[in-house]
Amino acid sequence: MSSRDYFKGKRIAVVGLGAHGEMVEDVKYLIKAGAWVSIYDLKSEARLKDDLVFLRSVGLANYVCGSIPPEDLLDMDVIVLSHEYPRDSSFLKGIRMHNDHAEENNKKKIAIEYPETLFFKLAPPVTLVGVMGPCGKSTIMSILGPMLEHVCKEHGGQSLFTIDTESSDGSLAHLKKAKSGDIVLMRIPDVLLADLHAMRISPHVAVFTGVPGKGSYTASPFEILAHQTYNNFLIASDEVIDIARSGSVQPRAKMLRTKPSLVPADWGFMGRGSHDRSNAALAFQAGKLFKLDDDAARGILNEWKALKGRLELIKKVRNVEFYNDTMATIPDAVLAGLSTLSESRNAILIIGGSDMGHDYRSLYAEIPKYAHTVIILPGSGTIRQRALIETIAGVTLVAAPSIDEAVRTSIERAQKGDKVLFSPGFGAGGVDGSKKERGEKFVRAVRNL
Repeated sequence: MSSRDYFKGKRIAVVGLGAHGEMVEDVKYLIKAGAWVSIYDLKSEARLKDDLVFLRSVGLANYVCGSIPPEDLLDMDVIVLSHEYPRDSSFLKGIRMHNDHAEENNKKKIAIEYPETLFFKLAPPVTLVGVMGPCGKSTIMSILGPMLEHVCKEHGGQSLFTIDTESSDGSLAHLKKAKSGDIVLMRIPDVLLADLHAMRISPHVAVFTGVPGKGSYTASPFEILAHQTYNNFLIASDEVIDIARSGSVQPRAKMLRTKPSLVPADWGFMGRGSHDRSNAALAFQAGKLFKLDDDAARGILNEWKALKGRLELIKKVRNVEFYNDTMATIPDAVLAGLSTLSESRNAILIIGGSDMGHDYRSLYAEIPKYAHTVIILPGSGTIRQRALIETIAGVTLVAAPSIDEAVRTSIERAQKGDKVLFSPGFGAGGVDGSKKERGEKFVRAVRNL
């Protein structure tokens, strides 16, 4: 059965269009495939207006904004979730109960999927290159993507498709062109590791930037590798591979160790700190598996530009540098930024945001090595961590009610040569809207100084 045949005539609820409309292309594909699609999103209709107008023009059947009525979902054949909504969301309680008793009630189960899981259930056999780890995934994707595109054009016979939860290109939309043997480059966030493992899917080429976080696995942080074969590959640093080898899940794949020095110093790669060079080395190692030649790799690395919102220098004011690292949502990412920028504790750190359930104790212990002041923004995560934040020794702690106020406070407290780092370390939500939007707020506030 083709993917279009699978979707034709089905009633599909798409829950959430994504923070920036990342689901729009997939909704369009579902409509064109003959599905009866309804959208449900907690965001207001005014905020989604442009996307809704477009989707209505291509045949969207229905939409509900501001709420997700659980009773509506019981009428669906498939529910497709954006990554704003976890599988244990309260509005899915009725669906879970329905599915638990579907067989005894002689009813069909209602499938609950993410676009990526549904893609792999319907796609032909492809070569999966998965990029995983706590931070640095987007950087590797931005380097490895052009490398694999070059390989596909150079050798022919294969096409490259990129699946990225932060991209607006969609996942299901690739089903219309993907064919057997094509390459799928996928940024695999922690939230999808358990789903793919349950589907018995392991990347043929697994690239790890670090050890996956707690809560993303059942028995081992490397259980996603359980279904690799001896013809597959694991690419990671010495530290990560040593941890993988010592775990309960012993990878069968060939292990390729990387170091920043894999990227020659004379290639002119202009990364922000050692972590960018480490990520470039991981991408280069993966590219070489697909017969990427050194000349092509060098050209791609020379042309690469550091990503926005990741240790991005915005402006220098009164000999104080301001950096936007809004994409940092975990403690490791904050620490990587601090260790890259700080010289003799000349950093002012702005943190805070919504709760993501991470353990911040190791970060709090390290902050005094790099920063003399920490400015704390509001959010559910900040509230939960308040008591621990107040135990950070040897730094000045200041609360700020908004990003604008945090920026003003930072310039007032900065000394000549200081570096102000906006690296929230928490999720974005509420008035911030998204990681991108809060970064834009920081940039505007800095430019208005």
